[in-house]
Amino acid sequence: MLKAILAFGLTRRAIILLGLLVFIGSGVVAFSKLNIEAYPNPAPVILEITAQAAGLSAEEMERYYTIPMEIGLYPTPGIDNIRSQSFYGLSFVRVTFRYGVDYFFAYTQAALSLQQNVTLPGNQIPQIQQSSLVGEVYRYRIVGPPHFGLTNLRTVQDWIATRGLFTVTDGVVAVNSWGGTTKQYNVDSICTNLTPTASPYRRSWPRSATQISMSAAAKSPSVSSR
Repeated sequence: MLKAILAFGLTRRAIILLGLLVFIGSGVVAFSKLNIEAYPNPAPVILEITAQAAGLSAEEMERYYTIPMEIGLYPTPGIDNIRSQSFYGLSFVRVTFRYGVDYFFAYTQAALSLQQNVTLPGNQIPQIQQSSLVGEVYRYRIVGPPHFGLTNLRTVQDWIATRGLFTVTDGVVAVNSWGGTTKQYNVDSICTNLTPTASPYRRSWPRSATQISMSAAAKSPSVSSR
């Protein structure tokens, strides 16, 4: 077998040289289009979209959050496939775009599709994060002493860990926090008590509560780099 291959190569030099030139040309073209980095990313653009609702089961998250987001994202141009998972209090949707689609174009189109086609309970806005097969540096979990509380853990994550990671001078694009409860403060105004003060807002001050989202707990945040 080897003797036949050697005989073919020696007797048909023109075909061998032509094949060699095609091989070299293909390598030059691939080299000119290859994204050369320290850690090249061969994967297409992948976006991870999440929505949280404390107290809802996986079935309720699927019905009220996951399915509406999937249906609203399908018209987005450039999408290759959509995969989703529903957990207790968490809806997770992974959107994969076709090769060649620019990241900023994909992010913008996905955000527009969610804004125009999706209405979640409580007018909640889904969170969009970039997913990369090689851009995720590491995952970590914050653990506190007994009875420390999930809210206190999320406070540590948002105000200490995240801020510390963003002080890295180069490379950190996003810190994605997962899990936990949400602490809220409700501020109720009493319009009758505002009248004696001659407040200019006494007519327009809302009677409903103003909710300010505070911190929750972090289970498995991830750090992404570019």
